Amino acid sequence: MTPAAYTEHDRQIWEEELEEFVPPRVFDAHIHLFNPQHMGEGTGRTWSHADLETLQSWAQRLYPGRETHFLVLGSPAPGIDVQAHNDWAIQQVSQDPQTRMNRLVTPGCNIEDIRRDVLTHGFVGLKPYRLFSVTGDVAQCRIHEFLPHEQMELANELGLWVTMHLSRHHGCADEHNLDDLADFTTRRYPNIKWILAHCARSFTYWPIRKAIDRLRDMPNIWYDLSAVTDVRPFITLFSKENTKRLFYGSDGIDSTYFHGQYVALGRAWQALDTSRFELQFPHCEGRPILAIYEQLLSMKQAAEIAELSADDIEDIIWRNATEALEIGDPMSTRSNTT
Repeated sequence: MTPAAYTEHDRQIWEEELEEFVPPRVFDAHIHLFNPQHMGEGTGRTWSHADLETLQSWAQRLYPGRETHFLVLGSPAPGIDVQAHNDWAIQQVSQDPQTRMNRLVTPGCNIEDIRRDVLTHGFVGLKPYRLFSVTGDVAQCRIHEFLPHEQMELANELGLWVTMHLSRHHGCADEHNLDDLADFTTRRYPNIKWILAHCARSFTYWPIRKAIDRLRDMPNIWYDLSAVTDVRPFITLFSKENTKRLFYGSDGIDSTYFHGQYVALGRAWQALDTSRFELQFPHCEGRPILAIYEQLLSMKQAAEIAELSADDIEDIIWRNATEALEIGDPMSTRSNTT
């Protein structure tokens, strides 16, 4: 998807539905920086250019008047120059004392390079991705097949965060994923802090509903809420999880700053970018809105159903992540270690 222009319909939703819901400060715990210059020859379509200024500009457009900071995740584009991307992105991140970054890693990354980058440049965690699985099966790979045990051992030693987009058809409901997470969190790697992206990859009602009773008993598990636009996964998390373990995230800019949503179809789901279709709306004045606003609307409605308080919402959108990441006063000196 490609970021869309901000329209009067987006503005209407913000002013009438979201302005009173979103607190004065926003911490986006799932967002990407990207520079197309880091892509190799012949890699095909790439993501939109997004430096820190781009993220901040979008934040002011999406959340007018809000202070916004980020947990930037390395961008897992096949063919990317991993080291060049990480070097450039951490330089961007260093411009904001309250923004942090998880380093892009692939199974081919040298373990000492990762250690050096964490200790020297201030990365707070790792961002692996299923597209780099050593099996070549990006749909059905297990965690250790794209985040090798050697890298998990380092993350455990240094107490790093890992933002995990689970693979396998059932996402967090998959028994291999659940068994692996239980083993990693309670036995093998108790110092890793796991962020399960996209409501533990629950774009429909079913995976998180099936998995929640096991996940909520695991230590060192958090969730980012990014790119989920179905209200039902939020209802499950808001009513059955400890809301202190929930982080707001957008997956901006390409993945949610388009007009459309991630449509749930039973247990299936698909991204729907309305700019790719000649849709007509003869029965209404409204028009499609940005997917990130669809996400926030679903969060708002789920919060009402789960009877969350304004403090709970501020926790999810700001305090939980900033406290967990130990982000202090913006004028304080940023540490180069974790």
